[in-house]
Amino acid sequence: MKGYVQVYRNLNKKLGDGDNRVYSVRGSDGRVKRHTCHITLWDVSFRVGEKGRERVRREKRKNVHAYIQGREGWNEEQQRWENIGPNCTYVEDAVTIYYDPYTCDSFIRTDTGKKVTEAEMVVIGCGEKGKEVKAILKKIGG
Repeated sequence: MKGYVQVYRNLNKKLGDGDNRVYSVRGSDGRVKRHTCHITLWDVSFRVGEKGRERVRREKRKNVHAYIQGREGWNEEQQRWENIGPNCTYVEDAVTIYYDPYTCDSFIRTDTGKKVTEAEMVVIGCGEKGKEVKAILKKIGG
């Protein structure tokens, strides 16, 4: 979708000290725009390609088949990224999300084990060594 990016974990790329997780940011044209350790997205959907997931399980080798899609959290007026940082402690009402192609069919909330398909906002690259993805889920009927 125009104006949206797709973010996925890059298993091969290293940034900085090489200790943090690295994420690839793919533009709406399908090309990787950059690599980062932290990014904030708004109006988010979580996508998993079924055929790619099946291939991972069959071949026991990871491939890019799952990503988080949304609008980047850039505040043009203040010229800064919104709600971004390694601790993410100031993101209230956020839940931690994960995806493991060997055990999950979709992105999952760690607190309830329930499937997640969309969120208002996501901060990718939180916590210790950027290993967490925090999401503020969409409110139903609100």
